[in-house]
Amino acid sequence: MAEPLYIKPEIPATLGISIFTVPKPFLGKIGIIQHNAITSWTLLKPKPEIILFGDEIGTASIAEELGVNHVPDIECNSYGTPLLDSVFAQVQEQATYDIITYINADIILLKDFSQAIQQVYQHLETFLITGRRWNLDLSNPIEFQSPNWEESLCQQVYQTGCLGAHDAKDYFIFPKNLFPTIPKFAVGRGYWDTWMVTTAAMKGYPIVDASEVVMAVHQNHSYGHLMGGKNEAHMGKEAQENKTIGNVQAQGTIADSTRQLKPWDDQDSPRVSVIIIRRLSDVGNREQGTGNREQGTGNREQGTAMQRGLGGFPHERLHQEGNSGQEFRERVSKNYFGKRSIVGENNSAIVERAVESVLAQNYSDYEIIVVDGAGNQGVGSREQGVGNREQGTGNREQGTGNREQGIGSRKQGTGNREQGTGNREQGTGSRQRSPLTPLNKGGMGAAGTSEQGSPLAPLNKGGIVIKGGCDRGLEMAQGEFVIFLDSDSVLLPDALEKQVAAFDRESSTLDLLLSGWQLVEGDNITQVRPWQELPDLEDLHIWKLEKLWQPLRQSNIMFRRSRLDLVGGFNRELNQEAAMVEVILNLVFLRGSRALWLPEATCSYFGQGNTIEEQSSSVAEEMKEVIDSIFKQPTVKGWMQKLKARAYPKGVGSRE
Repeated sequence: MAEPLYIKPEIPATLGISIFTVPKPFLGKIGIIQHNAITSWTLLKPKPEIILFGDEIGTASIAEELGVNHVPDIECNSYGTPLLDSVFAQVQEQATYDIITYINADIILLKDFSQAIQQVYQHLETFLITGRRWNLDLSNPIEFQSPNWEESLCQQVYQTGCLGAHDAKDYFIFPKNLFPTIPKFAVGRGYWDTWMVTTAAMKGYPIVDASEVVMAVHQNHSYGHLMGGKNEAHMGKEAQENKTIGNVQAQGTIADSTRQLKPWDDQDSPRVSVIIIRRLSDVGNREQGTGNREQGTGNREQGTAMQRGLGGFPHERLHQEGNSGQEFRERVSKNYFGKRSIVGENNSAIVERAVESVLAQNYSDYEIIVVDGAGNQGVGSREQGVGNREQGTGNREQGTGNREQGIGSRKQGTGNREQGTGNREQGTGSRQRSPLTPLNKGGMGAAGTSEQGSPLAPLNKGGIVIKGGCDRGLEMAQGEFVIFLDSDSVLLPDALEKQVAAFDRESSTLDLLLSGWQLVEGDNITQVRPWQELPDLEDLHIWKLEKLWQPLRQSNIMFRRSRLDLVGGFNRELNQEAAMVEVILNLVFLRGSRALWLPEATCSYFGQGNTIEEQSSSVAEEMKEVIDSIFKQPTVKGWMQKLKARAYPKGVGSRE
C-alpha cells in the first residue's frame, strides 16, 4: 500500500534539477514531437539544467537553439542503439544539481512537475519518482509563446487524451548518486525501466507515484525506426537482452510504489462517496408505493443524515419522528461527528435498507448521497417521477444541517470544489479548468440547489440540462472513489473496506474495480461470479460488449472519481444500465483507464435476474445505442472506425 504524501499547489518551486535524455534523430514528425517536449522543459520554473546525449541528426542544432547542454559521445551496442550505462555515468559527473531526471524525449512537462519534486525533496532524503503518462495525438509545433499554452494543452488532454498503462514509465527522478552505475541497457527498449523500479524496491528506496499531481504528456508516434515496430521495442531481441543483463524477474510497475502524491485538499475529503439511486420501481404510487410524504421516510429532514459515528453503528431509525429541522441538525452534529449525508430527492423504505447497509460497513471514511433515478428514458414527467420542487429534497439546511451545523464549513470539512479535488496542476483538476465537467454553473451549490434553494433547478453541464440521478449524485460527491448503489441492492458489511484496499494496493493505477454479487430470491442466495465469463478487464473493448453487459450491475463497481470527470459523466440519452455500460467502455476502451476484478461478492441484489435473457427485451436496442454512441466519441481512432460493424453482436445492427 502506497502511503499518501499531500502536495500543496501554492508552494513555488525553487529547487534546481538536472534533466537528461537521449533523443532520436530530429526528422519529420518525431523531430516536431521532441522539439515540443524539450522546449517545454526549458520553460519550467526554476529553469532546469538540460543535457541532450548522443549525436543523432539535429541534436546539436536543437541544443544550440534552445540553449541546453549537448554531450555527443556515448557508447552504443552492435545495433547502433545508445547504452544507458554510458549516459548515467556521464550525468553523474556533469550534472550541476543533486536531483536528476531521466525522461524520454517525447514527454511534455508542465509546471506541476517542479512543484512535486520540490515537496518530495522536502520530505524524503532518498526517492525514485515516476508516474503514469497521458497519451495525446499531437503533430504540430506547440505555440509556446502563447501565455495559455499549458491550459490549452490540458484541455486537449482532458478531451481526447488516453491514460498510459501502469507499466509504462517515461520519467525517473532521483538523487544523483542513487544509481551510480546501471547495466548496459539499450535505451528505448523494454525492461530497463522495470529494473529501475525493482532495484529501488530491493534497496528499500521510497518509490513515489506522482500520477495524480503531475501531468506528463506523451505525444503519440509510430515506431517506424524499428523493423518490428512497437512490439520489437518492448519485447524484441534488444529488450530480451535488457531483461537478461538486468536479471529482471518482477513486474516493476507504478503500482509497486510505496508513496503516492495526492492533492493537498484530498486529505479533507471522504475517501468514498456512496450514491444511492432510487429506481422507478421504488417510487410507485404516492400512497401505494413508498407512502406519502408524511408516511414514508419523509422529506429532507427525515432522510439519511444518519451516518456511522466513530463509536459504532447508530441504533436510531432513519426517519425524524417529529423532531424539528434544528433539533435534527443538532443531533447529527452531536452524534455523527460531522460525517456528510445528502438526500438529493425523496426516498423510501427500500432506500432505507440500502442506506443502512452502508451504515453497517466496517469502514467509516465515506459519505452517503441519495438521489432519485429520474431523468432517464421512460421516467415520465417531473411531477410523476420525482414530485415537485419543494417536496422532493428540501433545501440544503434540511437533513444534513447547514455548513456550520453538523458537518462544518466547506473549508473545515471536505473543502470547496477547488480545494476538495485539487486543481488541474494537482492531479484531477478543479471544476473551473476542466473542459469536460462544468457541473457547478449558474450559482449552484454542491448539493444541486440553486441560490434560491430550489433542489431540482437544472444542473447545467456544458449547456445540457442534467435530470438523472447518477450525474446529480456525482456532482454532489466529494470522495476519491464513487459507488452508485441501486436502491434494490445492499452492500455486504466489508464491501467498502475490501474495495478501498484493492485500490490502495495498486497506488494510483487502478481506475475502476468490478466485483461479484449475491442474487437473493426469497430464501435462495446465488453467488454470481462474473469474472469467470470475462476474466481480463484490462483487455476490455467494444467487441466484448455482450460479455460485459451480462456481468455488469451498477452496485458492483467502484470508480476513481477523477476518471468519471474525464468522460463528463453519464449519457442522458440512454437508460441507467446502458449509460453505465457506455461509461465503462469509454473509460477502458477509449481513455486508458485500468479495470480489475475483486473476485468476491460485495453486494446483494433482490429478485433480479442474472443473464441478458432475463432482462428487458429492449437489451438489443440498448446495445445498439451504446455502440452508436461510443463510435461518435472524438477519442475513437481511425482503425477502430473501420471495424465498427464487427462491434455489433449477432442480431444487433447499426441504426446508421
